[in-house]
Amino acid sequence: MNALYRSAALAALLAAASPAAMAQTVSSDRVYLDADELIQDQQQGLYIARGDVRLQSGDRVLFAQELIYNPALNRVVASGGVQIFDGSEPAQFAEEVELSDDLREGVARGFATLLENNGRAAAGAALRRPDGSVELSNAYYTACELCETGEGEPTWRLRASRVVRDTQNKVIYYRNVRLEILGRPILYSPVFAHADPSAARQSGFLFPVLNSSSRLGFTYQQPYLWAIGPSQELIVSPRYMGKVNPLLQLDWSRRFYSGEMNVQTSFTYEQEFDQDGKFGDEELRGHVFADGLFRFNQNFRWGFGVEAVSGDLYLRRYGFEESPDRADGLFEIRDQRMLLNQVFFIGDGEHFHGDATVIHFNKLQENVDDDTLPLISPLIRFGAELPMPRWAGDLDFSFNTANLQRNAGDDYTRASLALDWTRPTVLPGGLRAEAFALARADAYAFNETDASGNEIDSTNLTRSLGAAGLDLSLPFVRPGESVNWLIAPRMAAIIASSDNADSTPVNVDSASIEFQQSQLFDAARANGYDLWEDGARLDVGLTVAADWRGALPGELEVFAGRSFRLDGDQRFPASSGLADDDSDWIGQIELDLGQFDLDARARIDSESQEINRLDLTAGFDAWRVSMNTRYTRRTDAASTRQLEEVTASAGFAITEEWSVVYDGVIDLEENEIRRQRAGLQYRDECTNLRILWERDNIDVANLGPSDSVKLEIVLFTLGGLSDD
Repeated sequence: MNALYRSAALAALLAAASPAAMAQTVSSDRVYLDADELIQDQQQGLYIARGDVRLQSGDRVLFAQELIYNPALNRVVASGGVQIFDGSEPAQFAEEVELSDDLREGVARGFATLLENNGRAAAGAALRRPDGSVELSNAYYTACELCETGEGEPTWRLRASRVVRDTQNKVIYYRNVRLEILGRPILYSPVFAHADPSAARQSGFLFPVLNSSSRLGFTYQQPYLWAIGPSQELIVSPRYMGKVNPLLQLDWSRRFYSGEMNVQTSFTYEQEFDQDGKFGDEELRGHVFADGLFRFNQNFRWGFGVEAVSGDLYLRRYGFEESPDRADGLFEIRDQRMLLNQVFFIGDGEHFHGDATVIHFNKLQENVDDDTLPLISPLIRFGAELPMPRWAGDLDFSFNTANLQRNAGDDYTRASLALDWTRPTVLPGGLRAEAFALARADAYAFNETDASGNEIDSTNLTRSLGAAGLDLSLPFVRPGESVNWLIAPRMAAIIASSDNADSTPVNVDSASIEFQQSQLFDAARANGYDLWEDGARLDVGLTVAADWRGALPGELEVFAGRSFRLDGDQRFPASSGLADDDSDWIGQIELDLGQFDLDARARIDSESQEINRLDLTAGFDAWRVSMNTRYTRRTDAASTRQLEEVTASAGFAITEEWSVVYDGVIDLEENEIRRQRAGLQYRDECTNLRILWERDNIDVANLGPSDSVKLEIVLFTLGGLSDD
């Protein structure tokens, strides 16, 4: 209950019955009273308003069927479907409300209220105290929708003999509380408290994490949120595991005026272990993941990322993600078991972008010597748009340098300057022509070392490179009554200078290349700087697209293209699809029928017509079924590793709330299921429940496959039980 009424409201009632009292309202806030009937009962000393009563003062509005003021008892009583609205605060409802003469405390019977974030509370009686707090008797709280007829039970609710909503501290306290699921009591506690739904966050226990796995046994983790301040919080999460010693996890975050920082860490005192048991000495083990991003001013930022572990298998043993979220980091890596530490600076402007980064790698494999991994100190990238007249096209300048130092292995330093010019135009007949040119200068320094780390040779070289070409495309569009067609042939002719360096640079940044549609018409198709494609070539491609209406509307787009080397040396690796003078064919088909979509991408050998790479993704979502499947095959004979796998996920809605889910990864090359997960899920407007079985069928070092069962529960507005 809120301080809805004041003495001005009483004055309005008196004014309705006695014109002499009207003067009392002049100096008060304006109060508006509307009712079908206004009565002064002189015998009982009452003032009464009846029939669709509406009382408003500022943003505060009360609706009732009857409102009575008794001056002798200093009481105001509103009854009959009472509804109270106070600005943006949630609505309150009651069968009857009785207030004191100053209207700052009172009692409501048959009370119900909406709270922030869809919270709902109801009680047999409600008491509003002068400090603004509300005490409910024989009450319950839920975030579930309630049946209008009063029949049925909400998915869950907290029922208590006494509930106090502390509006100042933003906490709701319970006495003799029980958690009911579908009307049946599940848990009981003599006292309980949780943050008010309107509170941003409050210190207190969060929902625990429960699961059971073949590697760790039964696991119980109890997080506690410590709201240190308005911009800082710490989650302390001790974890009990049935097969190994306990572990403590800490998650800390802090927001500053210029940015934010997050730290996740864990530690335990334990031996190493695998599926056969423990071995070795007990010692302190743990991990630290940290990141931060800060702003110097509108154009310049800096940040960092830290990823450190006590052992290569620590994260996998204790169920932590080996590919941590690097949302604030500047660089990502595709290798799942590679950690990186980075410090970076970023500058952005209307016509320029630049960044500088120092990166250190750590491979989570016992057979990899981290001393052979480079320290990149630094990697600098800068690009700027140079001013040009509109008729002259666009001219961009770029600078890129990288310095790689290894404790065991060769060192590498490179610096590159480049100018990139483009000039698009549309010629008569709709022919689009874009002329382009690229000029670049590179400088290299290599230090070659032997197995003992001694320098045995050093090389310094420079080279100047250039490429120019013309990109032509002619789209044909044919609208129709039911089908619209687009046919767009494209061709690019490119000539590039030879690599005029005294010796060929070591290929560090372009070692892995695979021909894709996005590279077909690029002037420089290598994904780095070290590899340069010289000579002349011709790139061709054709796009055919259609969209149609009718009973089954949809869209279709088909692309095919390839490249022809007319002159120049073979530079690309044999598995790239660009090694031969006539490249592999690349093609893509995209189909969207609304409930069904398909994306197929292929790389086909130009001589044997064999499919060297195929990526097929299909999705279906109709009726109660949803499915998504991805098939990948890499069968190029020159590839170092053949790959054929299927990733699939599916769901079936048994009812509107209940569904079964499954996802898995099948390695067809090895004929085994690498990972799979199946479960039962319940979801409605206030609850999310999942019971999941998982199997990780991957052997990593001495850790074999593992099975686990997880229980995840989220009760909206209260919190959740999950390992996410």
